[in-house]
Amino acid sequence: MIFVSGIHGVRKTYFCNMMREQLGIRAYSASKLITEQSKQAMSSDKHVMDVDKNQMFLRKAINELRMKQEEFILDGHFCLLNKDGGISRISPDIFTFLDPDVIVLLMEKPSIIAERRFQRDGISINENSLYTFQEEEKKYAEEIATTLNIQLIVSAGSDDLMNLIGKIGEEKR
Repeated sequence: MIFVSGIHGVRKTYFCNMMREQLGIRAYSASKLITEQSKQAMSSDKHVMDVDKNQMFLRKAINELRMKQEEFILDGHFCLLNKDGGISRISPDIFTFLDPDVIVLLMEKPSIIAERRFQRDGISINENSLYTFQEEEKKYAEEIATTLNIQLIVSAGSDDLMNLIGKIGEEKR
């Protein structure tokens, strides 16, 4: 499994769709899998009421996917915004369970993410809070990659996406 991470608005879904087309690997969104399992929609402000409960739904969905096929791309997060808007790390146990072959972390300028979130969700977000959120996502991704002894590939932004797909394609050979 290829785990693609990044904060909301960094274009994980867009990137995963590009990877699917280039590499022929199915792509899934952790948020969509959780929504399907829990039968509850995510809020537009991206605050999560019960991070641990959501991970239980994700585990169930991943187990079902693993019974159907061998290789897939999962887009998700290392950190989420809790119900109070604070940054919460997802339990390291979920990443041990997911057991990805490689982690891809998408990064972007906070100003670009803020514009995307405004266009997509109609929400204005402070660029400093996006910077802090993205840095925490990166720090935790590095910790998890080190703990699991797997490769972490970090993007340099939107202009780097095709280069990333090339690196991933080389790793898969």
